Amino acid sequence: MKKRILLPTLMLGTLLTGSLALAGPWGCGSCGKNVGCDKQGQSRGAMTYEQHEERTDRRLEMMTTVLELSEAQQQQLETLFNQQWQNNQQLREQMQASRESMHNLKTADTFNEAEFRVQAAKRAELKTEMMVRKIKFQDELYAVLTPEQREKADKLGGMMMGGKGQGRHGGKGGRF
Repeated sequence: MKKRILLPTLMLGTLLTGSLALAGPWGCGSCGKNVGCDKQGQSRGAMTYEQHEERTDRRLEMMTTVLELSEAQQQQLETLFNQQWQNNQQLREQMQASRESMHNLKTADTFNEAEFRVQAAKRAELKTEMMVRKIKFQDELYAVLTPEQREKADKLGGMMMGGKGQGRHGGKGGRF
């Protein structure tokens, strides 16, 4: 029994470590910015649809292996991933504009506290909306899985459902 859980868990850990290294929020070692950049300090921008497709394929492959998804489940999940990406496109663009606005306010010659507070409140609203959408999406994913698959996904700390597992601050990932 332990061998049946150990191998998929090790596989999952390896895949997640690799994907976090490629897609992590740590920024660039060359310029020190807390965003992805091209080593000259220029933002790479949002994920392209091709990058989304690659990530979806990797995620579905991992989930299929670990959770033993049926063909029908794979199709349903692929549809959900694509819908989520499309539905969040405008929100991601708003978040990028908000980041740029906050950056401009922080680096301006004179600090405008009132405008900074307005932009910070807008950004908090956007982040809240993102969090709500993520939980709704995870709920839709769980609806596709069987009770046994949900249990297995929960045991893995929710990493497969879009959570981050054991985070930087020691909190558990997972569905909620």
